[in-house]
Amino acid sequence: MRMNNSFEEVFTLFQEHNHIAIAGHQNPDGDAIGACLALALALKKMGKEVTVLLEPYKEMYDVIPGKSFILPQDKYGDIDAEVFVALDCGDVMRMGDAISIFDKTAIRVNIDHHISNEFYGGFNIVDGDASSTCELLYRLLRDAVDLDRDIATALYAGILYDTGGFRHTSTSPATLNAAAELMTYDIPFNRIHNDFFERKSYQEMKIIGRAFQNASPLYNGKFLYSTITLSEMQEFGCTFQDVGAIISQLKSVKGTELACFLYEKEPNVVKVSLRCEDGYDVCKLASVFGGGGHQKAAGCTIFDTMEKALAMILKEVEQIME
Repeated sequence: MRMNNSFEEVFTLFQEHNHIAIAGHQNPDGDAIGACLALALALKKMGKEVTVLLEPYKEMYDVIPGKSFILPQDKYGDIDAEVFVALDCGDVMRMGDAISIFDKTAIRVNIDHHISNEFYGGFNIVDGDASSTCELLYRLLRDAVDLDRDIATALYAGILYDTGGFRHTSTSPATLNAAAELMTYDIPFNRIHNDFFERKSYQEMKIIGRAFQNASPLYNGKFLYSTITLSEMQEFGCTFQDVGAIISQLKSVKGTELACFLYEKEPNVVKVSLRCEDGYDVCKLASVFGGGGHQKAAGCTIFDTMEKALAMILKEVEQIME
């Protein structure tokens, strides 16, 4: 049975234990990073020993304070935490290498906003209607900890990122109220916006161009998809971190109701990103391949060749578009 715990229960848990490990999902984005570092900063303020487990991320996220809490992956074996907090992870496998710490930690907390979340924690705070995990953390921390500029910056960054600059339909009055309150801490909101949405490297711009060269519209332009192979990323000197903006660019094409982007992370490992308008459910589509996310933004991984992965996706899309 899927049951949520109260904010008070989870915060009391933090108060009662000293060493707390915090992890976000693989290939962390602004919400995962913001959530992990905001919670780390808050717990440190409470006098706790804090360890953050995050994969390396792009420099665009360096505006988020608290990076010094992140432990290198080769040091994971040294961790002996009392509490493990998973943030922005719809399922256990999204934690990557941090799952080894999750498995050996007795007390496990799961805080997330994905509707596909599996309530895998001993303690869970899951709200699929929240704009972001950082919005949930704001609700958890606002009356329990004295917020400061660094914590507010991290929380605001996560909210801003996952709402696409307050453009996605997940943005609610409560979301905007949270952002407004966080702005009172003199956060660098303009820099956060510019770093997240305006500035892209030359390599990113080149790979976006290739993605549009590869793009194909179907069903009278209602569906648009594109692919990037591993060899193409190598050609442009890109990594998988450089292709994150492509799905949003595809979705922005006029007339597109459903967008799909596939890229090879490594041989026979194809990552799939999905976005849609009202009337579709890409979370349901992603779940066919063991993925998940939100109704309008989801993803999955297909362990096969690009050709076969694309064929499988197109077969499912055909059923949706008919």
